[in-house]
Amino acid sequence: MSKAFLEESALQELTNLLDEAHPQVVLAGFQRVDDDDAAVFLLMLKTASAPLAVHAGKIFAQLPFEKQLSIAEKVTTTEIVESERAQQIWKEQVVKIKEALDQTTFLGEGAANLAKLLSHVDIAKQDQLLEVLAKKQPEVAESVSEQLLTFDELGNLGNEAIKTILQVLEKPTLALALYNAPQAIQDRFLENMSAAQAEAVEAETAQLTFEQTQLVETARQSVVSLVRNFAAKGLLKLQ
Repeated sequence: MSKAFLEESALQELTNLLDEAHPQVVLAGFQRVDDDDAAVFLLMLKTASAPLAVHAGKIFAQLPFEKQLSIAEKVTTTEIVESERAQQIWKEQVVKIKEALDQTTFLGEGAANLAKLLSHVDIAKQDQLLEVLAKKQPEVAESVSEQLLTFDELGNLGNEAIKTILQVLEKPTLALALYNAPQAIQDRFLENMSAAQAEAVEAETAQLTFEQTQLVETARQSVVSLVRNFAAKGLLKLQ
């Protein structure tokens, strides 16, 4: 497919638009596109430049499944297109993206927004709300819970809070959670152990197999969940 009509300035303009716009805003405009035109436009993005090819993949990945399926079928049968039609489709889609940017205000990702609001609420009430939300939207509730307190934020815990957690946290779980963790977090936990305990955890971390290291995130989430549960029961304080 010839893209002679796509000057470098036009490619850069669209690249800048897509870089600056949140994917949900772009998607708002793109969902109004005819599937035939959408297939052509995505294919043009794919061949125009490496950055635009990445954006093409991101746009396609966010489309509703039925639209993805329809466009996928069009893509498999679209190998050539008249230059005049390609140019028209390109211009029309760029205009729609610009219109979406002008007409849409992005308020932020929903789960992240809720997590920020809940960060100002007592942790017991946080859990109560999330428990109810989980019955309606389990994936959203899980995402919010993960963002309320991250593993990296455990470095902000006070010494007493960390010592409380260490009393019940199993050594294999801690060793796995600390694998390749930021040094500041490793230090916060290790400095609150006896020399013998710290040496044992470090030794176990060093001996982890590749298969075991694939469970690092699960172990870290277990530690975070334990901290949240203890905080909700008043057994430790989050700073």
